[in-house]
Amino acid sequence: MRVKTESMTFERVQPYDERWVMYVCGLWRRWPALNAYMVVIALWTPIVMVCVIAAGALFLAPPAAHPRLAGFSAIAAAVLARVMNEWVTRVFWRPRPFERLPFLPLLAHERGGSFPSNHATGAFALAVSMAGVPGVGLILFVLAVLLAISRVYVGLHYPTDVLAGALHGTFVAVVVSTAVSVWVA
Repeated sequence: MRVKTESMTFERVQPYDERWVMYVCGLWRRWPALNAYMVVIALWTPIVMVCVIAAGALFLAPPAAHPRLAGFSAIAAAVLARVMNEWVTRVFWRPRPFERLPFLPLLAHERGGSFPSNHATGAFALAVSMAGVPGVGLILFVLAVLLAISRVYVGLHYPTDVLAGALHGTFVAVVVSTAVSVWVA
């Protein structure tokens, strides 16, 4: 089942999203160093986030401490949110900005559904799940925000794609973390 989203769901925000994306594309010629930085963030931040979670759970926490449980919750929330995104993307189909607008993205990517951003969803699911772990939560939140911004900057998503992904990832993280804490208690 696919909803005809281009004429229904996104008609109010599409002009604003397109203006933002085209504004960002205009910045590409001015700051080539920022372009490279954003491509690196878009590519490598998910791996860095998983490494930060592993380090926090294994090295910063005493045995049987809550960071290990939070790390499990984080991975479970990110995987669950990603699986849920498959359904959302199929129902609320929205092409990527480079499929509709006259530019090539800074980061090569296949065509496909843009809404919601899987990267933003996963990043915020990881960050929110680890929010209570000292020294890890804040780092992950900053990385999640940078990743979401980079996905728009490199031309792969509209701002509302990453906003929806961030909200979805946050929601799933809260639900999973609450369920795991109730299960363990």
